[in-house]
Amino acid sequence: MEVKIVELNYDFVREILLTCAASTHPMGPSEDEIRKLADDYEVSLDQLAYTVTCLFQAGLVVNKVAYTLSGPYLVSPGNLTWDGNEYLNNIRNTSVWEETKDKVKKSGLSVSLQVLGAVATAVVKNKLGLN
Repeated sequence: MEVKIVELNYDFVREILLTCAASTHPMGPSEDEIRKLADDYEVSLDQLAYTVTCLFQAGLVVNKVAYTLSGPYLVSPGNLTWDGNEYLNNIRNTSVWEETKDKVKKSGLSVSLQVLGAVATAVVKNKLGLN
């Protein structure tokens, strides 16, 4: 059996958070909306489930993935948490997002969601003249 290494696609993470924030449904975006987003990003169901699980574990979304013995069953992040809204506010602006990704890319490092958020916060503070 081949083991697949699944990595977070941070552009996809941002799109999930934006989709959750834009949802007018009280339970957040539907699973169909999230799966269509995954299709648009050419993300497999396993990678989608991994991404939503990471967002849940990071405290950014309220729902976690439900599994059956055959794999992911229900993949819907639900709404953003307070922390999820704050995180998204720091990466919502496209120029801030691009500068954040550029700084990480130039470092040559692989970073966590937490570090990515810290970089975005630093970019926002710099743009506001707070550094």
